[in-house]
Amino acid sequence: MANIFLILLLISPFLLLATYLMTAKSKSFWKIFTAHTITFVVYMIFVINYSKLLTGHDEYGLGQLGLGILFIIGHIIIGFAHGLFITLKRRQTQ
Repeated sequence: MANIFLILLLISPFLLLATYLMTAKSKSFWKIFTAHTITFVVYMIFVINYSKLLTGHDEYGLGQLGLGILFIIGHIIIGFAHGLFITLKRRQTQ
């Protein structure tokens, strides 16, 4: 499980870059970019303010840090899947 997490952590910047490159030609790129930025901010606000609900007592803040990283990685993977969907849909309509 730890190996999967580390692999996802290492490839997440590349997935994010690939997502931006795939959706750059889309008409709704700025809408998608804005929605993802707002979602990221909401994730971080949740992690900063309410992570104690999920992690319990966290003296050193490592649970909060791990939860924040997990949310970011999950968001990047979902965004990559969405970017693939948009790219494939655009290619089918051409």
